Amino acid sequence: MLATPSLVTAQSGDGPLRDGFFFSVGSGAASVSASCDGCTNDFFENRITGFSGNLQLGGSVSDRLVIAGEFSGWLGNEPPIYRRTAALSLVLIGYPSATSRFFFKSGVGAIRAIAEDDAVIVQTDAFLFQSGIGYDFPVRENSLTAYANYHWTFGGTTWVNSFNSPIVVLPNAIQFGLAFTVY
Repeated sequence: MLATPSLVTAQSGDGPLRDGFFFSVGSGAASVSASCDGCTNDFFENRITGFSGNLQLGGSVSDRLVIAGEFSGWLGNEPPIYRRTAALSLVLIGYPSATSRFFFKSGVGAIRAIAEDDAVIVQTDAFLFQSGIGYDFPVRENSLTAYANYHWTFGGTTWVNSFNSPIVVLPNAIQFGLAFTVY
């Protein structure tokens, strides 16, 4: 059997037991902008808010630390410009105590950001660092997890209409959402 999630149970009635396989799927909103020194047409000159989603799979290292792979995506379309990002990260989720439902999150990964209109497609691949906070609200044996994340990028490469550009577009995102979480 690949993995059977253990249920979140109380430790002496005080809080959750984080043990074994971890799964979380959520959605919400994100506000994205980008820095672009030297751009003449800035597709991200203002923050754009759009739909965002997250998927995490991993396992608990202890009752205070979870390690997971995380996929997050964002769509922020304002015709005639269509924007989207996709990121893959390795994240550490830390709880201040074994009974805490509040957590801090930190991770590193890679992101692809695309902005396009009828004439131009701008694509950036970059490294990503993220940090966040959240809270697990108990729902039966599982949790509804409220979260807020910040993603920023560095060291990117940008292509304009499939040609490598000397100008690098580096997106950043503020993300809020609600996830269903199972241990």
